[in-house]
Amino acid sequence: MSRRLNSHVALLAVALAVLGHGASAVPTVTEDSGRTLLSGAGYRLTFVPESAGFGFEVRGPDGQWRNAAAKSAFLAPTWFEGSEHSVNGVRATWARLTKGDTVVVGQQVPLDPVSGAVLELHFLCSDAGVLMGVRVVGAPAGGAQSRLWWPPRTGLEAADWDGYLLWGPDGEPHEGRIASLDPCPAYAGVSPWGDTGDTVPALDPQHPALIVKSSAGGAGLGVVFVDYTDRWARSQMFLQRHQPTTLLLYAGFSPLAEAAAPLWAWLAPFAPADAASAARQVETLVAAGHALTQRFQPIARPVPEEWTRPLPDFPVELRRPEPVKDLNDAAVFTINEDTNSDYGVNLAKKLGSDVLIRAWFKWGQAPPVADWKNYPTQVHPLGALFGGGITCSALYDQENGITHEQLLDMATRSPAGQLVDAWDTPGIRHGSLSSPAYLDYLFRWCREQIDAGADYLFMDEHTAALGSMEGYDDHSLADFRSHLLQTCPQTQGWQADDRRWADELKIDLADKQVCPDGTMRSFDYRAYMRQKGVLEKPLSADNPLTTFWSQFRSWRDDRAWKVLTDRIRAYAKEQGRTLLISANGIAKYVDLQVLGVWGQWTTKDGHVDLSENQLPYWRSLVLRGRSVAEKRVPVVLFHDWGCGDPPFPWLAVPPSERETWMRTRGAEIYAAGGFFAFPVLGPFGCDAGRDGSLPVIAAQTAFYQRHRDLYLHGRYLAAEPLKADGDQLTLAAWWTDEPRALLVHTINRDFRDGRLQPQGKVTIRVPVDRAPDSAMVISPDWQGEQPATCRLVDDMVEVTLPALDAYAVAILRYSADVDLTRLRDPARLTPTPLWSQPTRNEFRVLPDGLVEHSEEVNGYLQGMLHTHLRNPPTFLVNAAAVGELRVKVRAVSMGGAKLEYRVDGETKQVEDLPDLDGKNDGGAPEYDKVLTFPIPTGRHRLTLDNVGADWAVISWLEFGGTFAD
Repeated sequence: MSRRLNSHVALLAVALAVLGHGASAVPTVTEDSGRTLLSGAGYRLTFVPESAGFGFEVRGPDGQWRNAAAKSAFLAPTWFEGSEHSVNGVRATWARLTKGDTVVVGQQVPLDPVSGAVLELHFLCSDAGVLMGVRVVGAPAGGAQSRLWWPPRTGLEAADWDGYLLWGPDGEPHEGRIASLDPCPAYAGVSPWGDTGDTVPALDPQHPALIVKSSAGGAGLGVVFVDYTDRWARSQMFLQRHQPTTLLLYAGFSPLAEAAAPLWAWLAPFAPADAASAARQVETLVAAGHALTQRFQPIARPVPEEWTRPLPDFPVELRRPEPVKDLNDAAVFTINEDTNSDYGVNLAKKLGSDVLIRAWFKWGQAPPVADWKNYPTQVHPLGALFGGGITCSALYDQENGITHEQLLDMATRSPAGQLVDAWDTPGIRHGSLSSPAYLDYLFRWCREQIDAGADYLFMDEHTAALGSMEGYDDHSLADFRSHLLQTCPQTQGWQADDRRWADELKIDLADKQVCPDGTMRSFDYRAYMRQKGVLEKPLSADNPLTTFWSQFRSWRDDRAWKVLTDRIRAYAKEQGRTLLISANGIAKYVDLQVLGVWGQWTTKDGHVDLSENQLPYWRSLVLRGRSVAEKRVPVVLFHDWGCGDPPFPWLAVPPSERETWMRTRGAEIYAAGGFFAFPVLGPFGCDAGRDGSLPVIAAQTAFYQRHRDLYLHGRYLAAEPLKADGDQLTLAAWWTDEPRALLVHTINRDFRDGRLQPQGKVTIRVPVDRAPDSAMVISPDWQGEQPATCRLVDDMVEVTLPALDAYAVAILRYSADVDLTRLRDPARLTPTPLWSQPTRNEFRVLPDGLVEHSEEVNGYLQGMLHTHLRNPPTFLVNAAAVGELRVKVRAVSMGGAKLEYRVDGETKQVEDLPDLDGKNDGGAPEYDKVLTFPIPTGRHRLTLDNVGADWAVISWLEFGGTFAD
């Protein structure tokens, strides 16, 4: 290695001399939050060492960094094999070498799990830019049609990048404004998809470069190709203006076979100069690239054999002979978006899933599910239900051939009646759940998936995910008027010309702009908001109807959801089918609850954070999910996507840490009585078959299927009464009647130095007064059973596990019943934080300290900033003796909060909660402080209010004492 390294460094020295840099011009290397950053004079390159993918930023003269990738700092090479695949986030080897003026990074990445092909990547970092090389080792499946995107395709923020520059084969520069590339889609460069725009058949071999510019930022980003004539002549490289707001840089688009030998190209910052100056920089980089690559020797470490070792199919003896008929018999759930190929079915064969969630999904353009109807029939013999799904919110301007008139009929509006860019993204709207045409449109895609064989539909954003300035379309305004006249509790019995409309709600019936016919039958809410001056702030306290609008939205959303779910089930029944439904989030009228982990996914310094015991939160979701569904249903947690950087937070940490999370947090969810949906396939490169996590998922699903009777027929007892040495364990006790056994779940959360720290013997103290007849331990971390030792000490059973890696369950068998009365958790209410106004504000405290309708208590206790979201809870108690209300506050906004505790309307206690962390993060453990408030004897109304500037997040409330009806 040293001989090769010396020759390599010698070539680098020659190249750097060509670039004009001295010994001091070496990129700096820093480690930050699990990432490695390499910085040159005008760029910054970011890696997560264990993962494929990188981020690239350029710095303008103002010193500001500009991301070369829209919405995600991590890019990945992708290729075609009949469909698009990505290695972003896939497990990769890592090698880094610094000597002289160059930093070299080498990686190998599994490319194709079927053939064992590997992608070898090298990054030669000088002060002037990054020379990136790619080579394919082995022959992947897909044949001659497969394409490689290298340098990777990247999305650019259209608002930041406005110019381009390239040279045609005649040597003449092509330079212009990106906005001039029209009509969309249009191209600049060597395009394989048409000549609209400013296209050329090839680049100038003397100036083989494609440059994009940011005039506002004074920065440029260039791709410069090395050995263009010999190595890149069969490739394309182009800028695509896909839509006015969507800009994609295809820096290299090559036949995959070309990468049998390395392909090299620079990614480098360019100063905003004229074409002649840019041409000189291109020439310098081309010469340097020749020198660097002429005798280059790779440093990437080979992919270990176990990364590409074929995984056997799931054990036949654990697989169900047919899909479950009752979802309460399902023990394993997986996310499989999309299962539309033999590859997806092959992944399902490796796992023991009972339900494939989102195996199909319609977001914008509807997938051709009629062509995929053979996939459910291939999955059913694996004992699994096949899930589809649609969005109930996103509506693209021209999706699926809809006309502009249809869009206008289905899309919601602003208070002023204008179309709104959903998520501030032009070309996307939110649909109106008051529009009959939109409800028909949603049903259409459900019907297509049912006809193609889907057993279950995942209905994303079932309340349409409207922002505060959305929802004011004519259909909704008409429904609001009807609601006020017919179903609103506060206006029940009011006639259309009742004086109370004016006296109490400030609706001037005589105003012909607001009520053209002089009654509420013609009430125009938009004109009313205009009259009140609240079109720009419709939910402010200046609008007397704010609370009524919020109540209407809840009523209307519930009505639309009920109508849609009834219609879906009725259609399936007509076809002789039973169709299962979930929303994304806890909802009514469902067969299972499926919701994202979101705020409970925590990281620290770039690594997963397991420091907090999250089982109480998971347990609260299980109870709330069943309560809202009004029946026992599976409550399934999964890693959702669409927000953050990267937009799939699950991919923000290396694959090994994702595996640790599944083995620990997934076990916590199961121990709480819920289920974790293991991520098999998903967007942004989530692919367990390629990122190396499939064997871990297979082992987990095998364990839960092997012991499914314990999880499906056991019952949760308690967690808090169990004790153990150390605070990095999660504990829970269950009971099963058959066999008669006490189950002790133990999860290890001791994550340090980037890995889970295995424990030796672990002793748990359980408050039961009889030792078991026998005890054994099972775990997904080993095969078979191991003995556990038990003894009775101080009226408690001490259970000692022989070892603990991630998760183990001790099974304590008894021949007779056991007194379990001490195995009870405190009667705590764990509210879910929801950014909406609570519909209920009075709650009865029951004799056991539990709270009636607890699922309707909001974890956000709003202060005075968002008055339209305020509706503080009042608890009705009948205390037999003095007690106390204990409230755990998790976090407050940057504005701080102030809790006010009132008894029968009289303020008894005030707690000032100023901001401590400078963040508006409701999930951060900013306070984690328990406040206590006295409860006097007798019947009382206890109000917990927030009279401070802004919100507080409540982790739990607990009523301590003795209560009566």
